[in-house]
Amino acid sequence: MNRLAELISRAGRQFARKTAFINGDQRVTFAEAEEASNRLASALESRLEVPKGARVCILLPNTPQFTISDWALIKAGLVRVPINPRLAIPEIEYIVNDCKADVVIYGGEYTLTIERLRPNLPLVRHFIAAGEASPGALPWDQVLAGGTPEPFAVQTNMDDPYMILYTSGTTGRPKGAMTNVRSRWVTLFYVYANEDFVHESDVMLHVASLAHGSGTKMLPHYVKGATNVFLPQFTMETFCRAVQEHRVTTTWMVPTLVGMLLDFPNQYKYDLSSLRTVVYAGAPMPAERLKEALKTFGRIFVQVYGLSEAPQPALVLSKTDHILEGTPEQMSRLASAGRPAIGVDVKVVNEVGEPVGNGEIGEICLRGEHIFTDYFGQPEATADVLQDGWFYTGDLATVDEEGYVFIVDRKKDMIISGGYNVYPREVEEVLYRHPAVRECAVIGVPDEKWGEAVKAIVSVRPGLAITAGEIIEYCRENLAGYKKPQSVDFMDDLPKSPNGKILKKELRKPYWKERNRKI
Repeated sequence: MNRLAELISRAGRQFARKTAFINGDQRVTFAEAEEASNRLASALESRLEVPKGARVCILLPNTPQFTISDWALIKAGLVRVPINPRLAIPEIEYIVNDCKADVVIYGGEYTLTIERLRPNLPLVRHFIAAGEASPGALPWDQVLAGGTPEPFAVQTNMDDPYMILYTSGTTGRPKGAMTNVRSRWVTLFYVYANEDFVHESDVMLHVASLAHGSGTKMLPHYVKGATNVFLPQFTMETFCRAVQEHRVTTTWMVPTLVGMLLDFPNQYKYDLSSLRTVVYAGAPMPAERLKEALKTFGRIFVQVYGLSEAPQPALVLSKTDHILEGTPEQMSRLASAGRPAIGVDVKVVNEVGEPVGNGEIGEICLRGEHIFTDYFGQPEATADVLQDGWFYTGDLATVDEEGYVFIVDRKKDMIISGGYNVYPREVEEVLYRHPAVRECAVIGVPDEKWGEAVKAIVSVRPGLAITAGEIIEYCRENLAGYKKPQSVDFMDDLPKSPNGKILKKELRKPYWKERNRKI
């Protein structure tokens, strides 16, 4: 039996005439998506002789072809390796070779990228082009024409591999986190139990890449008969226009995008009242920005916490937790990552693996059927983080009496200055309270006296001005002396990963390049 394939085909039958995907002027019904994914799956298995369990890289923008490829790989028992299109060419090359991909499905937008990479991808047997084809690549329509429109699915079991999702690589080469069919099956229901019980009338707008968090919400919406909308080109204008035109109910964003929407001066020209759920994840949301969002859009926000190794949701801050009035304890929870999701075990432990008390700092550990099985081809790295069924996340946190988890920082980002531990996120939360600060990051830089000194890098809101001295004095008034920045740099825009995370590694690099310190 192939449980995931049956869910997909069931939706294809049950909602056959309903629109499944909207991409600009293009409309694709559930029946059309079902036929196309059957054709692609059967062609991969029979015509192209791609064996069950082989890896297939997807390098596509947010289009119906991405999801049709996704469904086809499930039906053919193949392992999806989504690649964020914003990655640089060397990063794409590394992922394709590291996972030993048998097939690469790519969009016409990336024809020149594939032409440049092909000589360096010796293990790839087939390139399938959804758009303009490179020499030697198979055109998408031609491949589909060679498959059958009839229902197609190979047998799979819960322990079969489902996906290799590469980590962001902020501390070195990215690692491929392997999850199995069971993980995808249970996270489907984790979404319903913890985030949002999807209805047939829902319309989800995909802003972030389907290779990232937004893609995890595609299957829960599709199998319930909801419509998924893609933006051919994302801007705040096109986002607002799409929400108004399609009466979008749901979207997934990184906090950076929520901030961009808040700063977008033309948002009030559009009717955004249909939005009832905005899921945000991928990085901490500054509490002050979250309050702004609640004042502007109401209590439509859900925060989820997860990792490549532990697909979201693992922690959830629900809509009911997003409040603007309450006790000090309730209000403080806007800065938390929420409580353990239904189906997930969570503990916070010290350096010897013992649970810490309330308010004490420790490492978040997760356990559940959604946890990854291993890092592809890296048994030592796997053993470092998987112990007795628990995944050690590398995120430091505290827990309050009601079970809310407050992420302090990544282990690697902690600053040790004069023997004191300084957690950058605590300093950043203070900086975000200043009305002139648009974005910020706090890092440790070398200091002959203290070992490390605290430095703030700040992006200022348009039309406002602030000096380094004013920032330092502001922090002095709100933080212990050893936590305040000793220096401040200003940047127009802070460097970010393809997934919208501020790259502290890049910010630290100029200061530590002559030192023996992993950044």
